[in-house]
Amino acid sequence: MRRGNGSMLLRRRRLGKRSKHEVQCSPAAKENEECKEADDEEEVVAEEEEEAEQEQEEGEQEQDDDDADAMLAEEEEDGGDPEAVKYILGFEVEVIEDLRTAIEECGGDGDGETTTTGKQQQQQKAARRGDDRIPGAADRFVEWVLSPLSLERFHSEFWERKPFLIRRPHNRSFYDGWFGKADIEKLLETQSLRYGVNLDVTKYEDGARSTFSSDGDAKPSKVWKKFSKGWSVRILHPQRWSDPIFWMLSAFERYWRSVAGCNAYLTPPGSQGFSPHYDDIEAFVIQTEGKKHWKCYRPRSSSEVLPRFSSPNFEQLDLGKPILDVVLEAGDILYMPRGTIHQAKAASDMHSLHITVSVGQRNCWADFLELAVPRALELATEDHLLLRQNLPRGYSDYMGVAHSEREDDPERTLFIEQGMQCMNLVMESIPWDSAADQLAVKFLQSRLPLPSLATGSEENCLATRGRGNMPAANLTGKQLWKFKVRLVAPDVARLVVEEDSAVVYHMLSNRRVLHNEGDDESCKEPLSPNGRLVFSLDAAPALEELTMAFPEPVQVAELPMPRHEALTLVTQLCEIGLLILVDG
Repeated sequence: MRRGNGSMLLRRRRLGKRSKHEVQCSPAAKENEECKEADDEEEVVAEEEEEAEQEQEEGEQEQDDDDADAMLAEEEEDGGDPEAVKYILGFEVEVIEDLRTAIEECGGDGDGETTTTGKQQQQQKAARRGDDRIPGAADRFVEWVLSPLSLERFHSEFWERKPFLIRRPHNRSFYDGWFGKADIEKLLETQSLRYGVNLDVTKYEDGARSTFSSDGDAKPSKVWKKFSKGWSVRILHPQRWSDPIFWMLSAFERYWRSVAGCNAYLTPPGSQGFSPHYDDIEAFVIQTEGKKHWKCYRPRSSSEVLPRFSSPNFEQLDLGKPILDVVLEAGDILYMPRGTIHQAKAASDMHSLHITVSVGQRNCWADFLELAVPRALELATEDHLLLRQNLPRGYSDYMGVAHSEREDDPERTLFIEQGMQCMNLVMESIPWDSAADQLAVKFLQSRLPLPSLATGSEENCLATRGRGNMPAANLTGKQLWKFKVRLVAPDVARLVVEEDSAVVYHMLSNRRVLHNEGDDESCKEPLSPNGRLVFSLDAAPALEELTMAFPEPVQVAELPMPRHEALTLVTQLCEIGLLILVDG
């Protein structure tokens, strides 16, 4: 069955296209009869062409409607999700034209000079960088990346719903400085990059993808030789070395509260590096250099809507017609919800470089329930006798695939009813907060370290402890008692209760060089024990106040615990860098 191709979404606009039968007439010649007849004939031909085009569009619309009806019927027959079918049918691409110039985008007055003060310019720069020391910086940064699209409209119309493309014809330098071919050249010369770990060299040709590999570090001469022969270079996790990408991902992580990732794709002229496929992430494709021809396609079935895992490579015959067929140029950004099938090929006259920033991987309700349901089953089993009773004697005589057609069997009906009762008891025991804590802690200890404390080649976010802060250990108890304290930055720590202990998890031991290390679940390392602090339950009220009050400081003397315990707790948290002192 041919899927709906969305042709009604990509109608060709009539831009005063001239007929091929047009006769060129001078103003003087227009008065003569021959030219008049030619004009009349031209009008007739134009009308006929317009009618033919309208008939073709109507036919395409009817075909789209037929495809939609066929898809709905097929999905219903196969037990498909009606909401997913509606999603596919509404899966459109909106093209947004950003007609601002570079001066207007920066807040200029149109005469080449900006209207912002030096301090405001510094704040703008910090906000765009996603500086964690400025409240709301992450929100402003993401808003800048997606401008002129507002965050409100992005979340209400596009997030996890449909793609969009923002084109910036008058501001091709919008994303200058984030990552370019020169950065890749520098990485290959200065870093030890390994094939399959730090970079891929690939080529898609004649319907098949090839990947070059070699033992040892990637030699620059070999990589550029392959590039000159049409092979693409993909840099994996450039945030480990590139400060701008590091700042960008850190802001994305703080905004979405999920781990962000990034790959950079350098493609030689006229080449394609990867097969058509879809990914398991919300993708923001940012074109930084050159041009690339992109094609995007709808999910093919309800099971491919917002998938939890990426697809294998597709053949061209699997795809149907694209819903987007366009060339991205520097300054453009394309958003694709996970499940958007896509492929891209560099323009024939220049290389292309884009970065794909990703969020939302393995962060859906199913991932939450994978954590919550097993524990809920344990809790419900402890509390309810029904879950501890034996299964009915002889249940295997009427349950199982071989007996599935016996829908009217009263024993089968009773078995399923009792099973549903058990499921209801399990659902009533879901540990909502505990499961949320587990996911939040997993993110906390997998995210990038703080940009304000980790730049350049530093691996640890606290290479220098107490940076910009008077060491608490240098103060007497009487002095410390008069101070206020607050978290070094928002969302750096989380208080959870585990059995009879209050546990504070934090991100200060996270290492930039290991960000996104082991994306495969089978090779992920356990969470760092250095990011876990255990206290008695008596300390929980004070810890809750300290971890929840940001950006407001907390008076040490007002913590709900005895003085000597409060001083010990604050000193410990200041020493590891979680708290900073604020002169009271």
